[in-house]
Amino acid sequence: MGPLEELLFLGTLMALGAFSIDVMLPALEATAHRYGTSPTAAQLVVGLYFLGFALGQLLWGPLMDALGRRKVLRGALFGFSLAALATVAAPGFALLLAARFVQGFFAASFRIGVTASIRDRYRGEAMARRLSYALLVLMVAPVLAPALGVALLALGPWAPYALPAFLGLLALLWSGRFRETLPEEARRPLRLASLGEGALLVLRDRRAGLYALALGGVFGILYAYLAASAELYKAHLGLSNPAFALAFGATGLVLAGANLLGPQVVARLGLGKALRRAVAGLLALLLFLPLHALAPRPFPFWLHLTLVLLLVVFTFPNAQARALEGLGKVAGLAASFTGFLSTLLAALLGTLVGQASGGAPLPFSLGLLGLGALAFAAVFLAEASPLCGSPPPGGPGGSPPGSAPPGGGGGPGG
Repeated sequence: MGPLEELLFLGTLMALGAFSIDVMLPALEATAHRYGTSPTAAQLVVGLYFLGFALGQLLWGPLMDALGRRKVLRGALFGFSLAALATVAAPGFALLLAARFVQGFFAASFRIGVTASIRDRYRGEAMARRLSYALLVLMVAPVLAPALGVALLALGPWAPYALPAFLGLLALLWSGRFRETLPEEARRPLRLASLGEGALLVLRDRRAGLYALALGGVFGILYAYLAASAELYKAHLGLSNPAFALAFGATGLVLAGANLLGPQVVARLGLGKALRRAVAGLLALLLFLPLHALAPRPFPFWLHLTLVLLLVVFTFPNAQARALEGLGKVAGLAASFTGFLSTLLAALLGTLVGQASGGAPLPFSLGLLGLGALAFAAVFLAEASPLCGSPPPGGPGGSPPGSAPPGGGGGPGG
């Protein structure tokens, strides 16, 4: 597997987790009808997936640091596919939620594996560039998944839940070509003492904790949007199911195109400055979103919200790369702990915004504003630390000592 195919594979793993959410968003109303619950309660299909996703990150990083990335990822792909099949056959709403929790638990390995595999070879701005390219593949999910979900609903409310199982098995076959990125000599034994040592390294890093908090606020915006978007667009803005899929997919298309510019912006401004400007712009946009919510019209509200999400997806790889600087010896564990803290916070706050607002534009907008303020404060506190300006070992944006990034520096396979 060459550098370009590897980036495509890693991006596909990230997209698989997102696809498992986006493809069933048009089916939330049908899910509520099937199980005799409300559309707002049906949002928990998203919330429980995120909760499992958060808790799973405590396990997958240490396992990957001990056993390597490839073996653990392949086992998790198999478990993910089985859990996806269980969501299809669930006879009751509680069992559906339990299966979604397990599915999210296994899906957490994809984010950890992708982040740690890239971190094995790159750091700083180089890592942020490659994460951005992997995220570009992820952006395919929100573009295509809702339309596929609408089409699959013709077969029944179970059909959108079946597609991730099929895609998971295809990814499992593809993973046979994935090369291990963590050499034997760099692995850490899976012992309680080892886990405690690695956890202390992460928890003592003030920047890592603050960036985890920032990622929690940023992810919370995205998760609240995913949970509440169907109700927001259909119940409150009057869109039909196909129109909702079109609006959701158009947002994904804008984000995918804009994500191409992310690495160039970071290369021009530097990682820290680009991150500070992104969260400042995010907060500014969120301050004005409630004004649109007072008298919401579909297109202006969609456009404003899309601009918010554009800055969200720009912030993610840069804050993630910043959080892992200086933690290369425990990259998997560091990705696990920062991922766990940020995703747990995002799952709780994003679900709270979705459930409390019921998709109504004004309370939804105010909830997003609170999450944006959290991200803004955390990033600026982290960037105020003198350590943030120190170049990482190997030079700014370079590779760690002893590593030889395949394909050079610029883009995928470049």
